[in-house]
Amino acid sequence: MKALGADKLFLEGAMRCVRCSVCVAGCPSYSVFKTEGDSPRGRVQLMRAAALGTLVPDARFEEHMDNCLGCRACEDICPSGVPFGYLIDRTHAALQHSGYHRLRKLAIRLGLGVIANRSAVTFVAWLLRPIQWLRLDRFVRLLVAPFSRATARRIDALPRVEGTPFELRDAPQTDDPDVMMFAGCVMAGALGDVQRATIRSLEASGHRVSTPLDQRCCGALHQHAGLRDEARVLARANLGAFAGDAEVCVNSAGCALAMKGYAKLLPDDPRAAGFVSRIRDLSELVGPAPGRPIRPRALRVAVQDACHHRNIQRLGGSATKVLTELGVEVVPVPKGAGCCGAAGLYSAVNPDPAWALLNPLLDAIEHTGCDVVVASNPGCLMFMRAGLRDRKSSVRVVHLAELLDPGDTRET
Repeated sequence: MKALGADKLFLEGAMRCVRCSVCVAGCPSYSVFKTEGDSPRGRVQLMRAAALGTLVPDARFEEHMDNCLGCRACEDICPSGVPFGYLIDRTHAALQHSGYHRLRKLAIRLGLGVIANRSAVTFVAWLLRPIQWLRLDRFVRLLVAPFSRATARRIDALPRVEGTPFELRDAPQTDDPDVMMFAGCVMAGALGDVQRATIRSLEASGHRVSTPLDQRCCGALHQHAGLRDEARVLARANLGAFAGDAEVCVNSAGCALAMKGYAKLLPDDPRAAGFVSRIRDLSELVGPAPGRPIRPRALRVAVQDACHHRNIQRLGGSATKVLTELGVEVVPVPKGAGCCGAAGLYSAVNPDPAWALLNPLLDAIEHTGCDVVVASNPGCLMFMRAGLRDRKSSVRVVHLAELLDPGDTRET
């Protein structure tokens, strides 16, 4: 950590914090842990002290860093412009080789190695389908629940494979596209139907869509885990895969935010800035086209804007706007309902605080009386599905693409 004292961007960013507490009220982890070290302000002070050498990071220091969900709500509202996302990612990278939590770090590294390999993700998705169909995961949960509630919660939050995995070779390969689609890793494996619906929604909006075959995982989870070198390899691969002038549709809020940070991750790559300027969320690209209208179902719909949509990207309300323009009845989720707690790997690493954040949000969603809730981030979508399934709720969670899909006639 002391080496970060030589990182001018890190130290200058940390020094901007004036401890005004504006960030504290909006921090999900602080709302659960209620300690200064688990507030953005407290974490910045800890990081600054470690970088200056006045504090030696220990296991408790790492726990405060790991308790952060990475939602960047603090960065979005900070009056001093503290670059919290950069600070926490650099800190995680600096702590990669510490002597604490070695087993957990190894498990995360191995898991992310699988996620970064498209063939491995597809294999795991095919493996999970029969396990979940036979409800073997529920049987295992029943066995472990009396001994470890945290493990039971981890099983609850496992991605449920919806439809067959999305294969790049089966997707459109238009010669002159105006939109290139980013397929993702977990989304392609567990939410293949969402990716197919995304393509149909884009085409119904008049776009010529292509899906590059050599694209890779976005690297978001690698960055958050401190594996910056691995994230850079993935980023460079995507810069090559998405070469050209077409807009890049990213229907995962977390992936989009990470990819919009490629210029900072790869400051010496001249391709990065142009790539970042072409990234678009699905809600920015869909809408009715002459003779090819999108026809969403007549449902009462609530929209849960992911933290990565609201914060930094400023896309909160974009899905609501699209749906309202298409005549859908959108019911508002009470303001301040908060973060769902998924946060990439957070719900697996810290299941108890994650579920403590999820339940108030689900209370608010059910209180709206909606039929479905729209989410545009895979982690949020799958975690909310797990929570509502646990409650035996009639409310369904769908991706925006599934609601707009003109070729999908299934009941939701």
